[in-house]
Amino acid sequence: MANQATAVAYAALLLAGSKTPLTVENVEKLTKKAGVNVPSQLATQFVRAFEGKDIISLLSVGGGSGSAPAAQPTQAAAKPAEAPKAAEKPKDPEPEEDVDMGGLFD
Repeated sequence: MANQATAVAYAALLLAGSKTPLTVENVEKLTKKAGVNVPSQLATQFVRAFEGKDIISLLSVGGGSGSAPAAQPTQAAAKPAEAPKAAEKPKDPEPEEDVDMGGLFD
């Protein structure tokens, strides 16, 4: 099933890249030529999912316009660093109580 879904996805990408309409018939033709037997239900569901959508524009989100915007300085960064507080003395751990587990780990 994974190979079939992958074949349908690649067929849709090929069709979108060649400006060929995304139809069940075109998807089935491409997958047959690739040697993958795809159920028509899978091709139909895929075509319906992307009906009226431009697959290429869905893949090119962000546009690769360059680097991310520079980080804005915050007020915390503008303040001088405070001296670290004196380390507090850790409290003595309380002794553990024996709990009867009903012979679970005997």
